[in-house]
Amino acid sequence: MSGAPGESAWERRRAAAAAATTSGAWEPVRIDTGPPQWLIVTGISGSGRTTCLRALEDLGWFCVDNLPARLLPALQEELSSRGDTRPVAVGLDIRAGALVLDLDASAAAIRERGHAVGLLFLDCSDDVLVRRFAETRRKHPVLSERTIAQAIARERQLMLEIRERTTLNIDTSDLTVHQLKARITELFEEKDAAETRMVIALTSFGFKHGVPRDADYVFDVRALANPHFVDALRPLTGMDEPVARYVFETAGGDALLQRIEALLDYSLPMHRDEGRAIVSVAIGCTGGRHRSVALIEALSIHLRALRVGRVVVTHRDAARGSRA
Repeated sequence: MSGAPGESAWERRRAAAAAATTSGAWEPVRIDTGPPQWLIVTGISGSGRTTCLRALEDLGWFCVDNLPARLLPALQEELSSRGDTRPVAVGLDIRAGALVLDLDASAAAIRERGHAVGLLFLDCSDDVLVRRFAETRRKHPVLSERTIAQAIARERQLMLEIRERTTLNIDTSDLTVHQLKARITELFEEKDAAETRMVIALTSFGFKHGVPRDADYVFDVRALANPHFVDALRPLTGMDEPVARYVFETAGGDALLQRIEALLDYSLPMHRDEGRAIVSVAIGCTGGRHRSVALIEALSIHLRALRVGRVVVTHRDAARGSRA
């Protein structure tokens, strides 16, 4: 990243941000295209399938839950006979019989009729799943196991083959119902047809709160000087200019981010070309409030200018406490 002689790293990046703002917002399209789009929503029980389907229904999709996979072609025929061209989302779980074989055959039949079929897999950490089942007092679909933890482990084993087939996974461990609905809306709402399909999900986080489970790229920036130890900066976050300026001019953040940008400049177009729906990039510092936030903000500007996907930013831990 070059700039005017004598211009600091922070000033160069601030100028780039201003240029990106004045050049017009560019945000690409939903995950799949096809007349209409079909989406199979599955995953580990308790991960949010019902919330996902409700969000899609609010976007105008035709949604149905717990339909046996072998009946999907019949559903497609019925909708076509009625002239219903809405995109379709079908929720399936472990109770759907011979899930893998039936799903493969049904998806192939729908594709042969000229319809694109996508697969969304929802996942969640075991401890969160146990808590969700305890709070709702729901029975787990794998009833043969004696405990919820055993049932979850058994379901993961049975669903492994399905998970390995999809390029779109969402981990809901750290998401509320409202946050999951917002994520689904970001991914699937209708946008201009000229927009690109791939979503680039950028997340700042604190290592002390855990690494995001669904991240494809994780960058550790704890080697940078920590604004937490500057009294005037401690109560601020990386979204505040004094912290961002410190990270890029004092802490060495600009040189580190240039190397992250170089890697993503190279790899993201390849992900797009292979048909990836979403690529998740996470940058972590100690507490997720200062260094990682400033770097994610700057990285989002750079990647929007790259124009390979729609950039979505989440600062997972920025609102936690006052530790860096």
